[in-house]
Amino acid sequence: MIYKAIIFDLDGTLIDTISDIRFYINSVLKRHSFPEVSLNDTYSLVGGGLRDAMKTALAGAEKNEKNIDLYEKELIEEYFKHPIIDTHPYKEIDVILEKIKEKKIKTAIFSNKAHSITEKIVNTLFGREMFDIVRGCMEGVPKKPNPAGALMIAEKLGFSPKEIIYIGDSDTDCITANRGGFKFIAALWGYRTKKEIANAGADLFISKPMELLDFLE
Repeated sequence: MIYKAIIFDLDGTLIDTISDIRFYINSVLKRHSFPEVSLNDTYSLVGGGLRDAMKTALAGAEKNEKNIDLYEKELIEEYFKHPIIDTHPYKEIDVILEKIKEKKIKTAIFSNKAHSITEKIVNTLFGREMFDIVRGCMEGVPKKPNPAGALMIAEKLGFSPKEIIYIGDSDTDCITANRGGFKFIAALWGYRTKKEIANAGADLFISKPMELLDFLE
């Protein structure tokens, strides 16, 4: 199969954001007198979007949805101001992206992170021209694992899902790709274990970004 496009997850796939996510979640938690989360705990918060991360970090200590809305708003506002403190691309990512570009393969990013933050981080770390489409969590578009957003990206790129590789590091990404009919490849350098992703249905795994080239020959 000759693949014509690649959809990338962002956090845990292209970039390591875990320290910054923890920093901003803890900033909100501390302000409202809730216990802070450890770095290890933060890994389990990533993948479902910032609201879900905030809600999980609260560990049931806050039941009022309006208050949770407020905490999410604060988190997004603070995170957007300075989204790159310790955030950085994984090793080999810059190289593999250039090689993909040389092959004239279209690329997109699909993240559950708030769109404004996603776009700002991607533009800062990779430049505005690196990806054909960058999509974060947007009003009116269901979050992953609903495949609607990924299918919208496929339509905009002009290819069918079967012509597109979807690469991510989580069970959420695997389910999204499978539901949408994409070719899923699991990135093992991210925030989920191989077992977690395999249990979601993944059967193709790569341990470093350069191995993606094996699927593009």
